[in-house]
Amino acid sequence: MVIAGVARGSGDAGGAMEKSGEPGAARGARVLTIVGALLAVVLVVCGAVLFTRGGHEEAKAAGRPDDGGTPRATAAAAIPWQRGAPSSIDAVRTEGGGRTLAVTVQVAAAAGGHGEERCARGLRGVVDTVEHGTVYVTVTYESRSADRRSGCTVSRPETTRVRLPKAVGDQQVFINSQDVFTAHGAKAPALRRCGDQGCDPAPVGCTGASYQQALADADVPQHSQWDRRGCDGRWMVLDISSRTGAACGDPGPDCVSGVRTTRWFYRATADAWRAITTTQTAGCAAVRRAEPAFPEALCAGLAALRDPSATGEPAG
Repeated sequence: MVIAGVARGSGDAGGAMEKSGEPGAARGARVLTIVGALLAVVLVVCGAVLFTRGGHEEAKAAGRPDDGGTPRATAAAAIPWQRGAPSSIDAVRTEGGGRTLAVTVQVAAAAGGHGEERCARGLRGVVDTVEHGTVYVTVTYESRSADRRSGCTVSRPETTRVRLPKAVGDQQVFINSQDVFTAHGAKAPALRRCGDQGCDPAPVGCTGASYQQALADADVPQHSQWDRRGCDGRWMVLDISSRTGAACGDPGPDCVSGVRTTRWFYRATADAWRAITTTQTAGCAAVRRAEPAFPEALCAGLAALRDPSATGEPAG
């Protein structure tokens, strides 16, 4: 009876194992399968992350956006081309015995030096007319730089060639109505850019033409008049008078105008008179503060100027 009880107990244990699931070996295999599946998921996720990062780096190196938007090159292609003048004229030289001008200008370019073909094209120069000893030239090109989205935010040099009706010789070249060049005084084959005083300014000295150029350097109103108060070829004093008040014709009760005179002191440079300072007071105090080397002989005897806004004595 005891043995029978034991056998029955063993049978109960077997039944319990069947109810709880598969044997230990099968259970271990299933655990390994689950772990393998989880590892596969982790590997897939990591691969996707690495692929995305690689795509971002590739986009950055290629100049494309990394946010999934439209690539910059595609966006630039949608921006219309516009023809206009270059930002500056850098240099002009002659070729072919003076019959050709090589004009170097600044055109729009992409920051970083990539994709320049999307920023500038069609650079060309043409002769508009030749008259009164001047060759008038227009230089233009097409660009997308007017729209900042193009990425064309910097510039680079580019050269175009212009065929002339005849050798430039001693003619002046006027480009885009802003820059004048001449062969006079230049080292061939380059042309020389003319300055504010023209291509052949009057020599600096105590002459009427030289005083007129000094007036231009003073940046005073048009039609101002000058009175030379002293000049020794290196230093100069001009009293420059300009009209003040309303520009309404003849002075009257409803239109009060006058003349204001200011004393200008100059020093000579290689190519022009350059202003040092101004005053309305007497003597040398103002100019000697600005330029101690200014000769006292040219200013010591100068009287003060009358201020038209004052009602009393001259300033001084």
